[in-house]
Amino acid sequence: MKKIAFIMLMLGVLPFNVFAQDLSPKMAAFKDFCVRGANAASGCNVDELSALIDNWEPAEKDGNGNIAKEEKFVYNNEEIKYIEFSNIENEDVANEVIVGMHFGFTPYAVDNWITNKCEVVALADANMLRGDETNVEYVVRALKANSKATYSTRGSGDIEMFVVAENGGKVKLSIHAVEKDRNGNVNETNLSDNAAAQTAQLKWTMNRNGKIEFTVENAGDKEISFIIAKSM
Repeated sequence: MKKIAFIMLMLGVLPFNVFAQDLSPKMAAFKDFCVRGANAASGCNVDELSALIDNWEPAEKDGNGNIAKEEKFVYNNEEIKYIEFSNIENEDVANEVIVGMHFGFTPYAVDNWITNKCEVVALADANMLRGDETNVEYVVRALKANSKATYSTRGSGDIEMFVVAENGGKVKLSIHAVEKDRNGNVNETNLSDNAAAQTAQLKWTMNRNGKIEFTVENAGDKEISFIIAKSM
């Protein structure tokens, strides 16, 4: 009995592996867009890339630099409004590399990939969305082969997060979320998707606003870029 109790105790503190979780329609659509874009970009499939942004309308500014028209992005019948992570912190990014010549994933990056005939160029900050109904936040980073990086943010409620690597990449994703109630009681959530595929995704619920540490691992033998997306 003592042996069984010890095993159960150890299972309680180990990360819980989760696979094949279904994402919400909006997050699933954005993930599919990122996967298709990354794979089409690797082969310079301009027709496929162009089809991805058929229903994308870039933001426009007036003569004073103010936003005259907000970006509109519709994919798989889902209107997706995204912004860069508003409160991401770098916890351990020693193995990061400059995104540089890697794919950038967003509609703006796809458009530039087409325009420049599949040659990467330095992209200015295209994040001009200002709508109140923003539903996804993202960041694009790159990692050395067989390495990992850890970041943190905050969140609450039902949370979805996915990572998509550029073509040929293999990624893993894990989270450690901590929340406290008014009495100081701590609730921790540990989840991981260790499938080492082009994508990884996790879903969980936080009853109160808390800190989320998430680690992305490049499980492949080449340097890759990847996008991290989180529901808002």
